[in-house]
Amino acid sequence: MVLPQPSPLTAIPSAFAAACRMSRTEGELFERCRAVLTRRFESENIWFELAHPDGQLERIGPSAGAEESQEVARLASGSTEVAIRASRETADELRGIAMPLALGLSVVFELRAILVDRQTALDDAAFQLQALRQVARLLSSVHSGAETEQLILDFMAEVFFAWWACLFRPQGEHYVPTVFRARNDRAECASMVRTDLDEALPTGSASVGVDDIALARLVGSEARLVVPLDAGAERMAVLVLGPRISDKPYGAPELELAGTLSFAAAIALKNAELVEQLHSAATTDELTGLYNRRALEDRLAAEISRSLRHQLHTSVLLLDLDRFKVVNDTLGHAAGDRLLRLIAGILHQQCRTLDVVGRLGGDEFLVILPMTTPAEARIYIGRVERCIRELHQLHPEFGYCTMSIGIAESPRHGTTVSSMLAAADKALYKAKRGGRDAVEVADD
Repeated sequence: MVLPQPSPLTAIPSAFAAACRMSRTEGELFERCRAVLTRRFESENIWFELAHPDGQLERIGPSAGAEESQEVARLASGSTEVAIRASRETADELRGIAMPLALGLSVVFELRAILVDRQTALDDAAFQLQALRQVARLLSSVHSGAETEQLILDFMAEVFFAWWACLFRPQGEHYVPTVFRARNDRAECASMVRTDLDEALPTGSASVGVDDIALARLVGSEARLVVPLDAGAERMAVLVLGPRISDKPYGAPELELAGTLSFAAAIALKNAELVEQLHSAATTDELTGLYNRRALEDRLAAEISRSLRHQLHTSVLLLDLDRFKVVNDTLGHAAGDRLLRLIAGILHQQCRTLDVVGRLGGDEFLVILPMTTPAEARIYIGRVERCIRELHQLHPEFGYCTMSIGIAESPRHGTTVSSMLAAADKALYKAKRGGRDAVEVADD
C-alpha cells in the first residue's frame, strides 16, 4: 500500500497562526512567517519584499541572492504590498502552492490587524480607567479652589497630550482665564464674553472640536477641543485644549473620554467651592465680612507663638465705637449695622497685608499688628481716626463718630490669647472712663 505524500502546506497554517499570536509588531510577524517557510522548504533563500505607501522597499531575508530571486506570489497587507520571492530551485517548489500560501498569509495578516485593533481598544480602555482612577483620587481629597483648578488643568492636559491648555471660570459678564499652561511659546488666552460662549455652547453640551466658526472665533483658531465643566445646570468652568503633541486629531474616543472626565472635574470644582464657603462661614463675621471671634483667637495664638519664637513685637488693638447705642436707638438697628460695615471697611483698608482685622462682637473690633510696637501702632490708629472724621462728611446722619482704643503688646503684656485680650480690654475701659475718643496702652 502506497502512503499519500504529505502536502507542502502541512503544518504551515498552524505555524502561521502561532507566528501571528507571538508577534508584537508587523515586522516581527513577517520575520516569523518567513522562518516558517525556510524550515518547511529547508532553504534560506526565501524573501519577503514589502512595498510601503511612501515608495520605500523593504526586504526581509538574506542579504545575498535577492537580486536573482523570482517572485512567487504577491498580496496586499493593509496599505503595504507583500511579495514572496525565492531562489530558482525553491521558487519551483513554492510556485505550486503559491495561491493557497498567499491566501493563508492574507488571512494571517487580517487576523493580525484585528488583534492589533482589539489591543488598541484594550489599551484605550485601560488608559481611560487609569484616568478615571486619577479623577476619583482628585474627588476624594479636599483642595482649595485654586489648587483644584490647577490639578484639573494639569490632569486634562496630560491625558490628552495637549501642547497647551487654559481653564476659564465665569466671572461677571466674562469667562476669565484663571489657569494656563503650555509646552510651547503659545501666548496666554484672553477673556471671552459670557453670553456669546453660552450661546455657542449651552449648558449641558458635550465636549466638542472647534469646527464651528462662531466657537472658533471665541476660543481662538489654535484651539482644538472645548470641554464644558457643568455640574447640573451650573457651569463651573470651560476648558480649552490646543493641538495634541502627537499631531493626532481629537476623535470620537477622546470626545467621549473628555465628556466623562468633565463631569468629574466639575464636581471637584463644586466641592472645592462648597468647602471654601463652609470655611468662610466658620471664620467670617456675617455682617462685616471680617474675621469672627473664633478665627481672631486662632490667628492671635499663632502670632503670639511666632513673637515668642522669634523675639518679635506683636500689638493688639481693641476698638469700641463710642455711644453706638445712641445710633441704634435713634436711627434703628439697620442704620447701626450699616455704620458697623463702614467702620469695618475703614479698619480693613488701612491695615497692611500681614495685619489681621476682625469683629469680636457688637461694636467691638480687634486688630492684630505683627512685628509692631504700641508706638508704631499709633500710626495705624492715626490713619483710622482720620478716615472716621471724614465719615461725617459722607454720612452726616450718623453724627460725629469716635472710637476708644486699648493697646496690648506681646510678650510684654501677655503670652496667651486670654491674657492679651484681658490686657487690651483693661486699657480700653481706661480710655472709656477717661472720656472716650482716646487711646490707652495696657499697664506693665
